[in-house]
Order: sequence, then structure tokens, then C-alpha cells
Amino acid sequence: MAYVSRFLDRLYLLGAWIAGALLILLCLLVLYSIVARLVGWFAGGASDVAGYVMATSSFMALAYTFRSQGHIRVMILSQRFSGMKRRLMEIWAHVAIAAVSSFLAFYMVRLMLDSLEFGERSEGADAILLWIPQTPVAIGSILFALSTIHVLLIVMFNYSSIDPEQTEGGGPQEV
Repeated sequence: MAYVSRFLDRLYLLGAWIAGALLILLCLLVLYSIVARLVGWFAGGASDVAGYVMATSSFMALAYTFRSQGHIRVMILSQRFSGMKRRLMEIWAHVAIAAVSSFLAFYMVRLMLDSLEFGERSEGADAILLWIPQTPVAIGSILFALSTIHVLLIVMFNYSSIDPEQTEGGGPQEV
């Protein structure tokens, strides 16, 4: 299980690096759009592509952020419990997020496949086939669902490694 966990962590890290590179691309697209307006160039679909890049960057970063406990968690209810009751609350919360993220991933893939099947195009000046920008967003949502299931399995079978009662300060994600 440790080998699989290390492999998945590297996969999430790759998604984070891709998200970072896409943020740089987003900055370049915005700068190009600004300069193009100032000098009177036709910017084409730079604004549309910037939106696609931003969505892809956000989704690609979700898995790494979740696995590294970068998401904010409000522990109003579960902090009132300890021991087995707290562990059951953690399991319930992780089952819920795994279910929601899996639902999201399923429908993002379905949306991408529908766009591919029907040949849908964007309404912008570039008329991009929508399945092209939707594919990396679907991949990011799959990675996020995978990371939530990964953490759920850790909570269920190796809870002591992430137990907020045993870690100093209750963990970086607690508010």
C-alpha cells in the first residue's frame, strides 16, 4: 500500500506542477490580451483560452491540495468528539467528500464525451471544439476523486497517521 500511496502522491504532485505551469500561461495570455488591445492587434480567443486555462489549473491542483491537507476544514462538530467517535466522524466526512468528488468526476467525463460526440464548439472567435479544454478538466476531477478515495482509505485503515488528536496543533487544515 505504501508503494501505491507514493505513486499516487507523485501523480498529485505532477498535477500541481501542471497547474503551476498553467498559471504562468494564464498570466502570459492576460498580458498578451492587454498588449494586443493597447496596440490595436486582434487578440482572437485569448480571453476564452485564458478561461479554459484557469479552469484546468484549478482542477489539476485540487488533488495535491487535498492530499497535502491544504483545503480549509471547519471542525466545529468533530472537535467535540474524541477517540472512536471522532474517527467515525472523520470516516463519515471522507465518505461524503469521496462520493461528491466521484459524482463530479463522472459528470465531467460525461460532459466531455457528450461534447466530443456532438462536436460542440465554443461561441468565441476561435470556435474551439469544447472537448479539448474539457478533457484536462475531467482529468483533474478524476485525480481529485482519486485523492479523496485515497485519503478515505488512509482514514479507514491507518487513522493514527492523520489523527488530529495525535498530531501537534490538530493538523494544518483545522480551523
